[in-house]
Amino acid sequence: MDITTAERRLHDRGRLAFAAAASAGLPGYFRAFEVNGLLGLLTTSPGLEFLNSVSGVTEDSLDAVPDVLAAFASAGAPSPVLTVVEPTAALGEQLRRLGFVPSGPRPAAVADLSARHGGTMRGGGELRVSEAKGNDELQLFLDILTAGYAAPASLTKYLVIEHSAAELRRFLAWQGDEPVAAAAMSLHGDVAVLGGAATLPAARGTGAQLALLHHRLHRAAHAGYTAATASAAPDSPSFRNLIRAGFASWSRVGWRSLPAERVRAN
Repeated sequence: MDITTAERRLHDRGRLAFAAAASAGLPGYFRAFEVNGLLGLLTTSPGLEFLNSVSGVTEDSLDAVPDVLAAFASAGAPSPVLTVVEPTAALGEQLRRLGFVPSGPRPAAVADLSARHGGTMRGGGELRVSEAKGNDELQLFLDILTAGYAAPASLTKYLVIEHSAAELRRFLAWQGDEPVAAAAMSLHGDVAVLGGAATLPAARGTGAQLALLHHRLHRAAHAGYTAATASAAPDSPSFRNLIRAGFASWSRVGWRSLPAERVRAN
């Protein structure tokens, strides 16, 4: 799977989450859109400003960036982070002219599922993984996920709404009779998108997330999906687990806008 396909599938997951948030009546405006290959996620919801992003930025799509930025401005949304795959010097210079500067890596990971077999994976000791089905197990999944994230209230509401969507598949890792970690995936075309994973603080370092990761990959392969993709912060435990599980990493760089007065000064 190439990076263009991976970014589109990650955008599909964002579109799913934004549609769920809008349907649930979260405050603010939610829009997922595409313009000339640029994939935008736009929201004015308080506390979710960090979700504003545009991927697919290349020399071919750069001409559409000003119009996309104008859409964010007219909606009253913060300027988005532009995600660029291995920018050339020429593209970097053009982005700087638009008032953007590099803000750090935003890698995407991809895995080929064609060589994997169906089945489940277990961690060490008593660690096991199960799929959360039914209303009671959905609530248990959400309880573990939000406890593991320990996020501010606005983000917690968004996570609950996103991970309650019917399109998601949800999994729990257990130590004995106690659930200790949660993780989800959604399926788009023939690609599985992994996202939404958290472990209770007392169970971190036990291999729960790696077990959940392998389990989801085997479930997706067993169902006939050919590839998987995910994003995670560089050098984070989540990203290291992706590499351990056989994912390849695509280098991407986030670009953030400078304050207007600094742009004029340059």
